[in-house]
Amino acid sequence: MMPPPGIGLDGKVLCLLKSLYGLKQAPLAWFERLSSALAELGFLSCSFDPCDFISLDYNIIIVVYVDDITTVRRKSDIRKVYQHLTKHFTVTIKEGLSYLLGIEILHTVTGLELRRTQYITNILTCFGMENSRPVSTPIAPKAPLVKADESEPAYEKQLYQQMIGSLMYLVTCTRLDLGFVVSFLSRFSSYPLLCHHTAVKRVFRYLAGTRSTSLVYTHRSSMDIPLLITGYSDADYASCRHTRRSVSGYVFLLNGCAISWLSKKQNSVSTSTTESEYMALATTARQALWYINGLSQLSFTIPVELKADNTSSINIAENPINNPKTKHIDVSYHFTREHLIRKSFTLSYVPTGENLADIMTKGLPSVLRNRHRKGLGLTE
Repeated sequence: MMPPPGIGLDGKVLCLLKSLYGLKQAPLAWFERLSSALAELGFLSCSFDPCDFISLDYNIIIVVYVDDITTVRRKSDIRKVYQHLTKHFTVTIKEGLSYLLGIEILHTVTGLELRRTQYITNILTCFGMENSRPVSTPIAPKAPLVKADESEPAYEKQLYQQMIGSLMYLVTCTRLDLGFVVSFLSRFSSYPLLCHHTAVKRVFRYLAGTRSTSLVYTHRSSMDIPLLITGYSDADYASCRHTRRSVSGYVFLLNGCAISWLSKKQNSVSTSTTESEYMALATTARQALWYINGLSQLSFTIPVELKADNTSSINIAENPINNPKTKHIDVSYHFTREHLIRKSFTLSYVPTGENLADIMTKGLPSVLRNRHRKGLGLTE
């Protein structure tokens, strides 16, 4: 680092003995320091997520987000771990999890509810939308929005990017019902027009009427009920009007409770609905394998079932015979077929109206949207 002026070291630099907050080396230095402290107690960093640490001796899982640490444990006594951490760091211990990274956690008789009521109120106030009139859907079905040709000046670009950024954090944590619309509107962040601002303000108007929506995780009514991870896969063929690429979407549920979701434009153009669905299925299968590998490291064995609403893509995955209609599909997308042969997971058909991943690929009418919201465990 450059030395402060006036100390007689002109033309020289100083070597840091400790990493300073804000430098790009700091996150790695902090992670290595924390990892070494936890390793002294026998905690190992998980291969599926380096920020998760497990100790089979203590039956404890430690989840780290920068300097916020959450412990998941089967035994009530975790004092030894706390005492060890206080020897190395200044630690504030809070018993009972009620608030984490802006997520409000409500413990109920039936389970847990995750909500972002205060965060939604804050961003509505920040952008002057706190008194806006609510709407029933965040985006109109088949909204006619396209990229600008730059013949007219961009409209409040920085404000648009700030609004999209605040919504992205909301989607990541709890509001999967906004997964598609936020992904869709973020495509216009580099050059937004007035029509794009109108569309993103509609999302905030939707939030004004659904700010108390919670993501619900219910207890199992009986320990005899086996755990099951169900993944729903879907694609919207050639929906991008600018590139004609399709949109992939998936939702994973653990015994009916949503645990992960994705809405993303595909990397290449598909030549048919079947191909776009098959590509989406490959993305879903990769996430399924991530769960399987992670759970095995945590000493859990939970079956995974994938569901798709396109019979042709299911047939391609189950049938190893190539034909002229499928031989051009990239080898990487046959990932699903390979793991079906290995029986890593199962694959079955689900009717389009019951495919919960549909909410991640397109704007839906209010009736269908509300049905899928209920199926995903989102309640008012």
